[in-house]
Amino acid sequence: MTRNMPILIGAALLVLIVILNSVFVVRQDHQAIVLRFGQYTRVINAPGTDQPGLYFKLPFVESVVQFDRRSLGLTLNAQDFVASDQERLIVDAVVRWQIAEPRRFYQSALTEQGGAQRLATFAQSAIRRALGSATTNDIISGRRAELMQRIESDLNAAAATELGVRVLDVRIRQADFPDETLDRVYERMRSERQQVAGRIRAEGARDATIRLAEAREESERLRGQGEGERARIFARAYGRDPEFAAFYRSMRAYDTALEAGTPIVVPPDSDFFRYMQRRRGG
Repeated sequence: MTRNMPILIGAALLVLIVILNSVFVVRQDHQAIVLRFGQYTRVINAPGTDQPGLYFKLPFVESVVQFDRRSLGLTLNAQDFVASDQERLIVDAVVRWQIAEPRRFYQSALTEQGGAQRLATFAQSAIRRALGSATTNDIISGRRAELMQRIESDLNAAAATELGVRVLDVRIRQADFPDETLDRVYERMRSERQQVAGRIRAEGARDATIRLAEAREESERLRGQGEGERARIFARAYGRDPEFAAFYRSMRAYDTALEAGTPIVVPPDSDFFRYMQRRRGG
């Protein structure tokens, strides 16, 4: 029995090694592909399925490669790009991605690190295409959301075909000018704003002139209408009572001609004072 003990221990160790090489566990947050002599055979717990648990494989013949099933992050720091107006920008971006097709991902990248490196190359190309067709103002503030959506769509098309990866989100965290060009760019932006302000002021002054001219024209038209109406009323009143019309006109003449303290010399029997004479009974 003692002489057989090493043989039994060796056999037990061999069985244990075979068992350990025959069993593997796929966690809920992971996915796996099984390879036989390096060739793909099957996938376990890929996105869209729910197959975590204990699995068996042929020992020494089949191997298992596991990938993360969760969304992964890729950070692109201090990327140098040129906008459509030929201004250099330093851009920081973040990409959220997920391995959607483990077999394709393994064939293209082998490891998650290799996949992240290839995805970074695709992301840089997509960002360069999107930012190269936009101005610096659009990138910094105006159309950033639209540009991020365009980058995501472009990157998804390349990543899905080449890597079996699904891009979940793309965010431009920061876009700024290089330190050596900040002063020049800010001065140009200030000049552009001053030109815009001058144009708006000129347009406002032109609009004010046009509106004043229109207002004067309208006031003259209304004044003419009023004068015409006044003349018609006068004519009707004169035709209806000529004596009253003549009296009213004389009173208006007295009011206009005889200002306070103004001396006037006319004959007493002048027609100018005939209504004053009548007041005395003349």
